[in-house]
Order: sequence, then structure tokens, then C-alpha cells
Amino acid sequence: MIKNILVLVSAIFIAQLGFSQLSFDTDTATLVMEDGIAKKAKIVVSNSSGKDITLRWSLINSTLNDNTDGDSDVSNNWKLQFCECNTCYSNDFSGLVTAAQCADPMLDGSSVEWYITVDPNGQSMQKGEWIIKVDNVTDNITDTLVFYALNPLAVSEISFNAEVTSYPNPASSEFIVNYELTNVTTPILNIYSIVGSKLASYPLNSMAGSVNINTRNLQNGMYFYSIEEKGKRVFTQKFNVVH
Repeated sequence: MIKNILVLVSAIFIAQLGFSQLSFDTDTATLVMEDGIAKKAKIVVSNSSGKDITLRWSLINSTLNDNTDGDSDVSNNWKLQFCECNTCYSNDFSGLVTAAQCADPMLDGSSVEWYITVDPNGQSMQKGEWIIKVDNVTDNITDTLVFYALNPLAVSEISFNAEVTSYPNPASSEFIVNYELTNVTTPILNIYSIVGSKLASYPLNSMAGSVNINTRNLQNGMYFYSIEEKGKRVFTQKFNVVH
């Protein structure tokens, strides 16, 4: 009888651990731009933790054409909108908001779309990205979400013809990235902290191969790596370090 009770308690404890954070249907969303139409890239965020959760987010990196100078002739003026738990932000008259806390806690058992919409508004349609850090304030857990906006004439830019795999995740002493690239000339792999600080760089001297990343000196937590070509991100993915 005691053994059965211990098994039951262990099962409940493991189940609670499994629901200690939010879940996302993907960590990367993509839209293909069309002039005059607000196209959407969305990620569905779900809360099955057994409690309401307070969320906060902040921008890590953006290469979208934002209206940072206000509504003027010299502004990069894509029409942008970003929507989180229950609030949408646009750049009609100023730069797009870069950090906020959800106005209300996310209710247990609920799901909501976090999304960005982009309308080039008659301007050039080079690839852009919007990378945010999402903080689960209730459980002190952090995640990263990536939204891409692609030129319709270069849809293959979704990964710049990059085939990339990585393991183990979480990593303890070593993290390995296998890659196969095309249409790039001087690729480099960069490691970033969750707040976007560059921690290490690895030049890729061939179009296919692997990189062994020493994670022994990294603190426990979430990071992301990015393969970049002349300042443009070819591929971005997150990983965890647990010692």
C-alpha cells in the first residue's frame, strides 16, 4: 500500500514538472510579404500548467523596416503589428513597441496566437526578422520566439537553403551543430545569450560539416545559435544548457 502511494505521489510530482511552463506549437513562424496586404506569422501559445501565468516579453533583435522616425518621408515605413496575450501594438506613428507585460495573466487551459503582421507599404521587401524573449514570470522560465518576413521572390530564404541539425538539447558539456549550406560564401555561426549578447563565433570554412561547441563554462539556461551570412541570419535555433 505504501509503495503504491509513493508511486502515485511520484507520478503527480512528475506530471507537475511536465506542466511547469508554457508550450508553443512552433518556435519559428514565417510569412511571405505581399505589398498592400498585412500577412501574418503566428505562434500558438498554450497554458496547461494548472494555474494562471503572468507573461512578459522583450525584443532581442529586429531587422524589420520599422517606422522609428515617426510618420515622415524618410522613415522606413512598413506597416507592422505585433500581438501578444491580449494586446496588439502597431507602428502607425512611432517605432514598434519593444517590451511589455501581458495586461492580464494567461488563464490555465487557454491558448492564444502571438503574431506579427507585415505590409511592405510600397517599400522594398528584403528579408526581416523579429526575435523576442518570453518570460514566464510565475515560474521564472524563459523562452525565445522567432518571426520571419520573407521576400516573395526569394521564398527559399526561409532557411537560405540551410539544412541544420543540433544535439543534445539540453546540452551539458558539448553542443554539436551539423550543417549543409548553399548560396552562401562567408558563413559564421554565432552563439547568443537569451538577451541577445554575442558569446562566441565560429567561422564555417566549408559548406557542410559540424561545429562542436564547448558549453562547460556556460551557465544553466537558454541560448540560441545563428548561422549568418554577411550580417544576415541564415538559420536561428534555441538550445538549453543544463549541468
